[in-house]
Amino acid sequence: MQFESISDRHCEICYKPDISGVCKDCKLIKNPVMHRAIFHYNDFAKTYFKQYKFNGDFRLRAAFNQILRLNLKGQQIIPIPVSAERLQSRGFNQVTGFLSSANLPYLALLSKRETEHQSHKTRVARLSTDNPFRLNTLSKLPDSVLIFDDIYTTGTTLKHAIAIIKNAGCPRVSTFSLFR
Repeated sequence: MQFESISDRHCEICYKPDISGVCKDCKLIKNPVMHRAIFHYNDFAKTYFKQYKFNGDFRLRAAFNQILRLNLKGQQIIPIPVSAERLQSRGFNQVTGFLSSANLPYLALLSKRETEHQSHKTRVARLSTDNPFRLNTLSKLPDSVLIFDDIYTTGTTLKHAIAIIKNAGCPRVSTFSLFR
């Protein structure tokens, strides 16, 4: 078992695997944001994240250094934050852990209130979640940013972050995740 790269056959917008053209979900979205992902979220990836995120094996953050540098270098990166409570219990933010390990600078412009783990929610519950993010600055945002998260499942987390960043005046937003 290993990490499995997403093939060329994926949704042109959200990178949902095994789709030609645009998936049915993205066809329903007005002004969709372009997303990129590298790997399928398969059983091997689930095992990796269990060890990294939930068992706290922070050494595993370095596994994607080269891939992240190749894909994100030169971008104005906004990582998806974890809540203060989650940071306290876990001891680290897995997303900023990836970026720091890869020596990629980022803009910590978002904060998050405590919510139930996305991994514990059903698809329907994920899709109906209220926006848990808020902006940490009153400063003008860059004209173009890339929001980075570790895993894209329903896209709700990224959609909430996009809404906050766009409402703050950033005209060009794209998203990236390691897994989809």
